[in-house]
Amino acid sequence: MHRHCPPLALLWDESHLWGLLLRHALKALRAPVTMLKAEHVRAGALRDLRPSTLLVPGGWAKLKSLALGREGREEIRNHVREGGAYLGFCGGAGLALNSERSAPFLGLCDWSRKPASQRLPNFSGHMHCTINENGGRYEAALPVWWPSQFLPGKTPLEVLARYEGPGPDFWAADLDWSGVTSSEVGQWEKLYGINLDPERLHHEPCIVRGVYGQGSFVLSYAHLETPSSPQANALLSRLLGLGDQLTVPVWDLGQEAPLWDDKTLRTLHEGLLSLVAFGQNHFLLFWRTPWLLGWRRGVPGSPINFLLAMAWQARHSHASTRAKDYWADHGARCCEQCLDFCLQTQDYLLQERRILATSPSSPEASASPNLQRRKLELFGKFPGYGGLYGEILHTLDELLWLQFSDQDQQQGGP
Repeated sequence: MHRHCPPLALLWDESHLWGLLLRHALKALRAPVTMLKAEHVRAGALRDLRPSTLLVPGGWAKLKSLALGREGREEIRNHVREGGAYLGFCGGAGLALNSERSAPFLGLCDWSRKPASQRLPNFSGHMHCTINENGGRYEAALPVWWPSQFLPGKTPLEVLARYEGPGPDFWAADLDWSGVTSSEVGQWEKLYGINLDPERLHHEPCIVRGVYGQGSFVLSYAHLETPSSPQANALLSRLLGLGDQLTVPVWDLGQEAPLWDDKTLRTLHEGLLSLVAFGQNHFLLFWRTPWLLGWRRGVPGSPINFLLAMAWQARHSHASTRAKDYWADHGARCCEQCLDFCLQTQDYLLQERRILATSPSSPEASASPNLQRRKLELFGKFPGYGGLYGEILHTLDELLWLQFSDQDQQQGGP
């Protein structure tokens, strides 16, 4: 049986795939959660709701901060200062750190993000970690999906988890590390022009905990909400104060059992599925898990994954009257944009495949200046997003917000 679970709040803005993933986990753990937008936080929703914990999913920390604004950031500080808890994953962890020159953050501690030149900038999969919890010490496999790394400040924080070594599904950039020998590391780093060796992560902090005023925060670069990751899911369950340690079930974007089989939304979803199949046929995209794509370095696989997951989730969730009305107003335009996006992206991917045969691209830029201009038009500037992709993303994000918030209000929980 579950112990009583105090109410939770989830900050929705700028989370996209990662917000869907965390909500999927909370439903599996039967944890009551209220979803909030940044505008609600600015208006005092945390003071009115008084959740035990504010959960902030992954995503771009800077964009989350800009969505909150100065007033929203101060509301979150007050929530923790007055005894509340903060639990942030990946970008949500970064949001809680000390401000940077390019972005104001929450500053719940004086730790910050390690500069890209000093960290492993692009790694994913499971890491073997040492966990220090309730006076005990044990090892667990924790999943990470392209995180930053902590740069400790002057104030010591409790380190709940440290990286030890890569797991069997660990990737550095688009390299399956299980097939890379130690003698080859230098050659790969020279070719890619970035740090690739996971030895840089050894004993680095992965999850930290600290106090701020009368409250506390846990910042995790591990995605403990990852489906089918039992040791991570158990740790999440304990951090949320749940009695049971349940495993978050698989999230399969290939499963077809729509709850809202809207024709326009189905057409949009089918267009994205065709785009993924095109990328697979040209050896640029592949499935790493049932919910997560893999991609060649430089190929914008993450945005494609985001749109596909959001379209799938919209079709596989009930639609309230508000959601249907919103889609009636915006769906045709969004579908038109998405099909255009898919056609343009297919052409882009084909050209990128030719470029990759001679000159490696990176997440920041294509190796071809002409192709880079097209990439900006389609996907916007990295880090972050924009372009045609950004317009489609915002429409689907609002649709899902209406579906989820109305459904949760009706059910009194997730």
